[in-house]
Amino acid sequence: MQRRRHANALAREFAVQQLPMIAVTLALGFLVAYMQYGYIPGADRPFPIAGVRVSVWHLIVMGVVTGYLMTLVGQAAGILALPYSTSVLQFTNPHVSSTMLVLTFIGPAGALLGFRRSGQWNIDFAWAVCLGGAVGAFVGPLFRATVLANADVFRLTLGIALGLFGLQLCWKAVRDYTRTGATRGHDFMTPAEDGKPMRFSIKTLERGLLRTRIRFGSHERTLSNHAMFVIGAAVGAFSAALGVGGGFLLVPIFATVYRLPLYVMVAATIPYTIVLSLIGILTFTVILPVFAIPSIAPEWSWGLFAAAGGLLGSWVASKSQLLIAEHLLNWLLGGITVIAGALYVLSFAFELPFAL
Repeated sequence: MQRRRHANALAREFAVQQLPMIAVTLALGFLVAYMQYGYIPGADRPFPIAGVRVSVWHLIVMGVVTGYLMTLVGQAAGILALPYSTSVLQFTNPHVSSTMLVLTFIGPAGALLGFRRSGQWNIDFAWAVCLGGAVGAFVGPLFRATVLANADVFRLTLGIALGLFGLQLCWKAVRDYTRTGATRGHDFMTPAEDGKPMRFSIKTLERGLLRTRIRFGSHERTLSNHAMFVIGAAVGAFSAALGVGGGFLLVPIFATVYRLPLYVMVAATIPYTIVLSLIGILTFTVILPVFAIPSIAPEWSWGLFAAAGGLLGSWVASKSQLLIAEHLLNWLLGGITVIAGALYVLSFAFELPFAL
């Protein structure tokens, strides 16, 4: 009976909350394409900005798969969707970066609402790092034009750092599983009070300008808001300078430095991704022309079609993450981080067939 009630609640949540967003995003993709080009691009006629023929369903499925996998580890779909778009779909011009930001801005909204319903939500934990990310995202392009005019050495350093982060996460997965066995999100649930059922929650114990203290299950963490702001700004600046999302670096920092489980850090990393993506879109389309640099507009319909799938994939991930053992999530995160780091190192020595 309880399982049936849970299934009914999920069905209502999807029908009332998620399905309208998916439908609106998909309809906007068709509307924008027709208004911009006078036809709907697809397998028969190319997307004009991308210069690629690909079916709408292909883009939707790409959004579903990348949105699901990356939301499980608290990141945005871009780290997988970008190399797939450039190497497999051959969308190789600069507009691919701004197009992926449309996916990483809209797609995580499904996860944001899904995690909120699951109890994986805390604005006190998220605000400082998101504010820092907003500042860093504006500074990043200027940083790229000056200090990182030649970004090859920085990419090499970043790749080595990511590789070390990833290896540490894989080691942590083995260590934790050896010590405690398979730990899932339900093991961090708040003890029942007044006869109410146990549920996952990230509770604020202390709220202030200088620090925030949170509790999840029987665990507590005290976080310096200044440190959160600096980390968010640094990750945002570096990410914007290289034209990539910030989650691939922020998530390993939260996992290794602050020892936060993935079930908890999504309360900050998902909003952070949305903030960075929005500012990135504004930078490409509005701010660049202010500095006499041509705008790099997204292929809007491509991004919207992928985002429709991303909404679905990220929501499903938010509903299933608590059921997956933490060591498996850390293995997935560590593996993706090691691969990303290795690709950055390889790109220093070789020309890769896709963009980073």
